[in-house]
Amino acid sequence: MIPALLAAAAAAVATAFEPPSAEDPLPALGALGPQPAGATALTARAGRPFHGARLDHGVSDAVDVGVGLDVWPEGFYRPTAQARVLAFRSGPAQLTVRGTLGRVVGASPGLVHTSDGELALQLGFAPLARLGAFAEVSLLGATDFTREHTAAFTQVQGGLAFAPRGRLSLLASAGVLQGARGARAVGSGGAAFRF
Repeated sequence: MIPALLAAAAAAVATAFEPPSAEDPLPALGALGPQPAGATALTARAGRPFHGARLDHGVSDAVDVGVGLDVWPEGFYRPTAQARVLAFRSGPAQLTVRGTLGRVVGASPGLVHTSDGELALQLGFAPLARLGAFAEVSLLGATDFTREHTAAFTQVQGGLAFAPRGRLSLLASAGVLQGARGARAVGSGGAAFRF
């Protein structure tokens, strides 16, 4: 009885981490996420205001969870945890909701260690199976739980996803981050590898 239970448990764990066998008919939308059940993707980006890496794993075909690390050239960084939910996908369009929590830490002089959160809504559209575009609006907040270091921001971005044959996808985005102290340009370019 015990060997049968152990074999069933091992089979369940192994299947949870196997990449999906069916190919996505619109891989450009798949590159935008969330990852399908059992698939894992490593994404690396370089840009403004930070560079980052993220590891996302699909827990169902509509939900993935991930961890990441953002690094600023000024010497501080932010570990993050996030979840993405596919709200709908119809034909060449999809709507995704993303929530991210992070903590800014580092040893830079004058750095205030803050906790932050982001709630984003992303609309993706793939006019071609391997080429997609997206627009994203997000609300961001950062605080160290004092009034002096609490701020809210909005961010609007647009970008492209290109998924050539294979497991590699290329991503690029540009946009504007708006806060109480004005606006600044944001953007990044990078690649995602699904395994």
